Amino acid sequence: MRRSIEVLGSGRLAIALLAALALLLFAYLFVPQFGPGEDERLERWVEGAGTPGRVVRWLGLTGVRGSAWLNGTFALLSVNLLVCLIRRCRPALQRCRFPDAPHMSHVDWPSRAIDAGCLDAGEVARILRRSGYRTLVSGDLVYGLRGRWAAAGHWLFHAGLLLLIVAGAWLAARPASFRGTIGVGEGESFDLSRAPFLSTNTVVPTDGPDLRFALERIDVLTDGGEVRRLEGRLFTSNGTQAPIAINRPYREGPYQVLAHGFGHMPGWVIVDRRGRMLKGAWVKLVPFPLDGEDTFRIGPKTSDVRVRFYPDHRAAEDGDRTAGDEPRNPRFRTSIRLLGEPIYDGLLAAGERVPIGDGREFFFLPEIRRYLLLDVMRETGHRVVFAILALMILGLVLRYGRLRKEILVRAGGGSPRISGRCEILESLFEEDLERLADEMSRRARGATIGRMAS
Repeated sequence: MRRSIEVLGSGRLAIALLAALALLLFAYLFVPQFGPGEDERLERWVEGAGTPGRVVRWLGLTGVRGSAWLNGTFALLSVNLLVCLIRRCRPALQRCRFPDAPHMSHVDWPSRAIDAGCLDAGEVARILRRSGYRTLVSGDLVYGLRGRWAAAGHWLFHAGLLLLIVAGAWLAARPASFRGTIGVGEGESFDLSRAPFLSTNTVVPTDGPDLRFALERIDVLTDGGEVRRLEGRLFTSNGTQAPIAINRPYREGPYQVLAHGFGHMPGWVIVDRRGRMLKGAWVKLVPFPLDGEDTFRIGPKTSDVRVRFYPDHRAAEDGDRTAGDEPRNPRFRTSIRLLGEPIYDGLLAAGERVPIGDGREFFFLPEIRRYLLLDVMRETGHRVVFAILALMILGLVLRYGRLRKEILVRAGGGSPRISGRCEILESLFEEDLERLADEMSRRARGATIGRMAS
């Protein structure tokens, strides 16, 4: 049992677990992650990645969050920290106690002689107290201690680290946490209580405040198939403006809204013989990059439009192409069905009308808007994390803000000496020790000259 406890509380195990945790987080950041119900997407990715993809899936790195690897690493690291804290709690408290008597004459500390033969212990204690030391005098021995709570700060930091790991695992695994994805177009408003989330199993929380904003404008800069810059401008519920981007979320209350992609949102219209609009809507096509065909309904079942959008159309020998994501020359590869019957199949320009029977015409509006893909998350428990971080910072301040230093001075008598030690930064402490020795020597010489003058 003792051997097991030593292994669980060893520093080598902690280093190995931290390295494993770093590798898992690296995989979480740079390996595509797939959740429950995404087996088809996972198979497509593995097929495209080849042998490396199969190895990564075999290792279980395509679903790091909530995996046995991550939970096991967190659990072992928590046990390691807990054992260390329990083993070091009593020694840390003992080190914070101020000694009852300076039984320190046998210690092997760096020391030097001082020219302070006529300096009594009381004067030495006053010099040490002015430098921030708490002193204890016993005969001609003077003991000084500074930074007695440094050991407690070291313990507090590791206790905070343990709490942070436990709280992080708890927050990551909470089933009550809310996250949903939605597309919001330019000029559209968002209301959390009535939002049509893209995932049908997204349950909107009812026990928190509402979230409302309107999307005014989207600025995009792309290079080929890669988004270089993406930023939207929101009108918030209190009438102010706020930016939102891929790495810059918008926060309101317990909610965080983060942009992670964009797409195009053309409008379609059906008019009668007199040009009056019968039906129409804005449709959010597949997100950028444009790699798929989209379908939307324009009437009863089996009445739909299949469309592939080319913002800047260029004709090529092997098919249609687009030169960029800006709608400079928009074209729509369109297939229209009404009640299951094919009506039209071809390439449409914006505003170009297609007869669909009974004097009705279908066309796409010349105005092409954008929409943002937004992740809406409810932040719960973050105050706990902030409190734990404050505890860890307090521990660091106690540990390094006032380093533990001990000094022992033998005053009076034949060979006065000063010795001391510091846990870290020994070279700086030697300078401090030299300064105190010089000050005591000056005081002794001043006292000697005063006596000779009198």
